[in-house]
Amino acid sequence: MKTYNIKINAAADADMMNLALFLRKVMSIEGAQKYHQNMINEVNSLSILADLYPPSHYADIRRYHPRARRMVSHNKRWVYIFHIEDDTVIVDRILPSKLITK
Repeated sequence: MKTYNIKINAAADADMMNLALFLRKVMSIEGAQKYHQNMINEVNSLSILADLYPPSHYADIRRYHPRARRMVSHNKRWVYIFHIEDDTVIVDRILPSKLITK
């Protein structure tokens, strides 16, 4: 099994930071921190799981990269959009799953 390095590009980092700010407004601080840590753990899991996800056929996904793949979060509310380059998984965006329709 291949192990990848993880790189989060600026747009995905901004997505995660915006979500963290939103969660702090609607949840307890502890709940928001736990939710945010779960997302970080899911992103880090791509270091060993990335090959399990084939390139997506959705145009909403491929607009971020021609060989983009997607992983749905454990609670099915978020989609991690990423692609693989050599030994690196690059996370392009983290979007609400409801935005991925076609």
